[in-house]
Amino acid sequence: CMIYSLGGVSGGHFNPAVTLAVVTSGRGKCPASDGVAYAATQVLAGIAAGFMTKLFHDAGPNSGTEYPLKPGAGYDQLDAGLAEFFFTFVLAYIVLAVATTTPAPGSLKTKQNFQFALSIGSCVTAGGFAIGSVSGGELNPAVAIGISSQALSAGSLGCLALWELS
Repeated sequence: CMIYSLGGVSGGHFNPAVTLAVVTSGRGKCPASDGVAYAATQVLAGIAAGFMTKLFHDAGPNSGTEYPLKPGAGYDQLDAGLAEFFFTFVLAYIVLAVATTTPAPGSLKTKQNFQFALSIGSCVTAGGFAIGSVSGGELNPAVAIGISSQALSAGSLGCLALWELS
């Protein structure tokens, strides 16, 4: 829904990894200056969301429970990092394949490829189900930064550094 509703405003840039892929693709869909602004905004929004979550969580009935960014039970940081890297790559590839290409002339009655959001959403859903128990299935460094800032723990930040920024 977010990609459909805001795709015409920002190009649907919600993920710094995908924004990096679009900027470096050479297709001219996102200038580097816009990409830097989008990525900075995404990361800052992730941090703000993490702090807001912590604020609300601390006032709730489970305030003693932490939800750090860490690998799932039975997996180590390398497993989680490889899973996140692979599925984030797949997500960026899908975005490049469907959202940054121009439909063939006469193939659509409009200039926009309306299937792009369904493809991207399906990729995120499949990736989340496939690696959710391994790493949490964030597929988005801004989300991982938000989780890490919410947890405010060195272990959570270590996991972030290993599998989201590598």
